[in-house]
Amino acid sequence: MAGADVFAMDPDEVRRSVDVLFEIEAEADTQAAAMAAANAEAAGPLTTAATALGPALEAAGEWWRVHRAGGFSGLLGNTGEYLAACAEQAVEIDDYNAGTFASLAGELYPERPNANASSRPDW
Repeated sequence: MAGADVFAMDPDEVRRSVDVLFEIEAEADTQAAAMAAANAEAAGPLTTAATALGPALEAAGEWWRVHRAGGFSGLLGNTGEYLAACAEQAVEIDDYNAGTFASLAGELYPERPNANASSRPDW
């Protein structure tokens, strides 16, 4: 760890990452819906033929859409929302915390390697 400020984020980089996460979220939802629809279509003749496989195939596609892909896309969306808020607020918070830590580090953590190191030239 080079210094207390290594976690500061560049807001523009974070915004670009958020855009990518939201694109992946939308694509995962689109692909999962298409897969569930294809399963339902394939299940139709099997259900009509009174086989157990038809309803099971349709239910599996819906379960996958809602629980597996839905959970994944939900995590992507939640992470994107969190990072979008960080892009607007956390840079200032990181800077404040880094400055506070740097002012206390010598007294509280005198044996810490690189205690006085920083990637910022003004510290």
